[in-house]
Amino acid sequence: MCNVRVIWSLLLFAAAPAWAHDGAVSVLIENDFFTGSDSNYTNGIGISWSSDDVARYDAESVVHRWASFWSFLPGTAGANSTHVSWTLAQEMHTPDDITNPNPSPDDTPYAGVLYLDNVLYSIHDDWGQAWHLRVGLVGPSSHADSTQRRFHKWIGVDKPEGWSTQMPDEPIVNVGYSISGTMVESSFGRTGSWRVMPLLSAEAGNYTTAVGFGFLAEVGWNVPTSLPSSSLRNGLDTANAVAAGPQREWSVSFYAGVGGYAVAHYLPFDGTVFKNSRSVESDSLASMVSGGLSIRKEAFVVSLGVSYLNSSFRNVRDGLDFGTLSVVWYP
Repeated sequence: MCNVRVIWSLLLFAAAPAWAHDGAVSVLIENDFFTGSDSNYTNGIGISWSSDDVARYDAESVVHRWASFWSFLPGTAGANSTHVSWTLAQEMHTPDDITNPNPSPDDTPYAGVLYLDNVLYSIHDDWGQAWHLRVGLVGPSSHADSTQRRFHKWIGVDKPEGWSTQMPDEPIVNVGYSISGTMVESSFGRTGSWRVMPLLSAEAGNYTTAVGFGFLAEVGWNVPTSLPSSSLRNGLDTANAVAAGPQREWSVSFYAGVGGYAVAHYLPFDGTVFKNSRSVESDSLASMVSGGLSIRKEAFVVSLGVSYLNSSFRNVRDGLDFGTLSVVWYP
């Protein structure tokens, strides 16, 4: 059985040498509580550390050596700056009716996921990219069942009864690539600006195999130059902390995005690959809309957003919707 405390300790041990330098610590929470539902993708929580430009770190540091190891990847050469991040996260996926100890076979199965995301960011003049490596596991060893039961007891809502039917333990390995750039931008007033950015992503592995494309529009005041927050990604990310840093003036920005996906495999619906598990039939196309705001001041960034995924996944009766809250701190 996987010990969650051991995984947390390994992450903290790996990141500790880097915390002596500039960077960003992020806490991210995704939950359908924000949108008034309690089914399908119901919760995700993670803690991240994102580096400053790798060039600022000693050549023997964990950050520099990790970035150098992946420097063969396309698009990393010639970047204005390079950043790495690590995120330890837990997700839980549940059916529509969590009070049934034996959910209907055509309802979304229970699935708990625990993973470590490794991301290498490359920032160029007017575009940026990210290479993702996700390793982890799905199943009882994720301890998502106990997390949800405790949280539901704390907030006084229905106890989830069907976790005994969740997907079995299976390792997860997923690789991904995303790229974004500024298609058009302008300024207004003394500190106002807006921009429109296309987003392209591709993933492969036994968690998600899919390609996606969309647009993100952002408008605000004293908005720093950074990667978009990747709000179109159904997961946890720290892109809005990369290449920004603390700033003295108040910054407020609003964003809205729309995207489409072609999906070959999505574990929470399609089930595990190497073992038999519950699953539901799903379509290969989906779309998502997102919106939210970010507020920055000094060493903190607070962002709140909502995302809605259409119900082209056939047995997801009401579609997917969830809210995202992130707090970034630059120590």
